[in-house]
Amino acid sequence: MREQKKFFGVLVSLILFLSAGLVQAAEFTATLVTKAGDREIPGKIYVKGEKIRNEIQAAGHTGIHIIRPDKELMWIIIPQQKAYMEMPLTQEAQQKTLALTEKQKAQMKKIGTETVNNFACEKYETTMSHHGKSTKFYVWVAPELGVPIKMVAQDGSFSTEMKDIKTGEVAASLFEPPQGYRQMKMPLSMPPMK
Repeated sequence: MREQKKFFGVLVSLILFLSAGLVQAAEFTATLVTKAGDREIPGKIYVKGEKIRNEIQAAGHTGIHIIRPDKELMWIIIPQQKAYMEMPLTQEAQQKTLALTEKQKAQMKKIGTETVNNFACEKYETTMSHHGKSTKFYVWVAPELGVPIKMVAQDGSFSTEMKDIKTGEVAASLFEPPQGYRQMKMPLSMPPMK
């Protein structure tokens, strides 16, 4: 259970990182394949401007996160309980869901260009930290989508990649809690999303 919580924490951080630099008009769906150690976690990502919905399958359960910077919140959907929790996004987290700042760009070193899953990408090297531990990553950004579509830790401990990317209109209803779901209170141990 502890490992699963840690993984979900990394995944939420990753979702926020993936949303950095989204083009306002970007609208697409993709299969998201995440590897952590020897585990492979399948998922799906939906993007409509700055709105993001991420679905993953882990430990026999589906986890859904909907990030809504326009409402300054994130919803965590729990299909098994037909419920959802609402988590406020701090100003810091909201900034991560908008365009990359000049400071963030300066911290990413461009090392070339490559085609990934039929998209021309700019390849970068950067360092990300999670709970005080720094890890060097390679990141492939597709300018056409305005979002990183592949990330690989230099030490091979973690990777994520968008595959089967389909551009086009995405239903607005995917970015709202499902009808008929009840809202649960956030556990006291969960701080606002930073």
